[in-house]
Amino acid sequence: MNKRTKQLILACLVPVLILLGMCFNPLLTLVKGEEITLQTIPVDPSDLFRGDYVTLRYDAEEVPKQLVEQEVLDETMGWGRNRVVYVLLEKKNGVHTPVKVTLHKPEKGIFLKGNLDFIGTNRNGNEVAFIKYSLDKYYIEDNTGTEWEKASTKGEIWAKAKVNNGYAILTGIEMKK
Repeated sequence: MNKRTKQLILACLVPVLILLGMCFNPLLTLVKGEEITLQTIPVDPSDLFRGDYVTLRYDAEEVPKQLVEQEVLDETMGWGRNRVVYVLLEKKNGVHTPVKVTLHKPEKGIFLKGNLDFIGTNRNGNEVAFIKYSLDKYYIEDNTGTEWEKASTKGEIWAKAKVNNGYAILTGIEMKK
């Protein structure tokens, strides 16, 4: 092989390696991750190109201020400016709920990595930390959106996700029975 051929092969391999690298974390999470269940507060839109999907909001996105470590509160002073935080979860009544929000990655236990949006008052008048996770859309079978919307208005949807080292992948949703 001449030098030009080697450069061409290398130039073609670089994008392929980058794409494979992007797949590593999601695949590792699906294989090694622990399954969690989150209570949702969904909305049901439709995407012209992708079909029906459920936009999901979670109870875990509104963490009571008393569960947020003082260090997080001191650093953010109200607005989180998308600060990376770790939300330690504990299973209660079959649903994983937040028990602590910290700036430091937990050594053990199940936790989600999220972005602290801001600290403010929620729709119930409680002071909470608004945290965003990358678990906001789930595509469903066409023409089933109305059924999911009805269930969501009653708070009857749970989201199933796999979590590995704070990284989460939404694996499914189900209606409470």
